[in-house]
Amino acid sequence: MTNSISTENAGTWRLIEPEKVLDMAVNDVDFLTELIDLFSALAPEQIQEIQQAIDSHDAELLSGVAHAFKGMVGNYTQTGPYPLLQSLENDGKSAELEGCRVKFNSLEREVAELLTELETLKTQVSQSL
Repeated sequence: MTNSISTENAGTWRLIEPEKVLDMAVNDVDFLTELIDLFSALAPEQIQEIQQAIDSHDAELLSGVAHAFKGMVGNYTQTGPYPLLQSLENDGKSAELEGCRVKFNSLEREVAELLTELETLKTQVSQSL
């Protein structure tokens, strides 16, 4: 099952490695669906909390929320939004919030793309049954 997904979609995955995501879900399509649905539900809340931390110049909150969201994102990718979250976490820890707005704007785009890739994977895995 995993080989046909990666072969059929060679070159279309920028952020995720489908085989690793499927392995994380123990090749259980229902479990994969639940994981992706949960992530899709929680991601907007995490993005909103990061934005609120930046808007209110709350370095401690930024550090904590970026760290927690980085852990969630890290289940799916170590690229795209992951290094941005690491950078925002570090900015919060050092209370250096000057460039956070630009990073946040990039983070929004990267998370949207990650969600799209995960939804595509979920659909393709479900259709392969």
